[in-house]
Amino acid sequence: ANQSAKRIVQENAARISVLQKVYIGVNLVYVVVRFLLQYSSLGWKEFLVYAATFGLETFIYVNLYQVSRPRYDPGGILVDAGTDLSQPGLVSYMFDYLYVSWFVHLLSLATRWAWLLYLAIPIYLAVTFGPYLRQFIPSLSGQQGGGGGDEAQLSEKERKKREKKERKKQQPRVKYVK
Repeated sequence: ANQSAKRIVQENAARISVLQKVYIGVNLVYVVVRFLLQYSSLGWKEFLVYAATFGLETFIYVNLYQVSRPRYDPGGILVDAGTDLSQPGLVSYMFDYLYVSWFVHLLSLATRWAWLLYLAIPIYLAVTFGPYLRQFIPSLSGQQGGGGGDEAQLSEKERKKREKKERKKQQPRVKYVK
């Protein structure tokens, strides 16, 4: 295998090692403090929110672990270095969720209002991907129905401009002189 593939394998192994330690550490601290030391103030809603976020956290961690694993042939030669965990895109969004989740878990030991920080995720997604989704959802793009914009919605000036354009398209471009 080439040097870049070997570098990716080493970097992924180091990153997964750190990820595993933080994952276990943060959740162990949360469980010990919240479920053992502060049990009397623990409500069922908070328990359900923690269980849901922990489940998603675990899913993302396992997914990152699986896609980062290198694959070797039977002879021990590196075939695939695995997904580079430092690449932008979905992988970086998965790491972002883990970071937000760990921060919220630790902060929620001090205040229940910390759980509201999870609202930052859908807000970020709406701001980031909203413009792309607008073209697929007619009600968000200002269009009623399935086709182009309604003629009634266009201003008088825009309507006249469109009609003029259409007349120009219909007229022949070349005039023949007899």
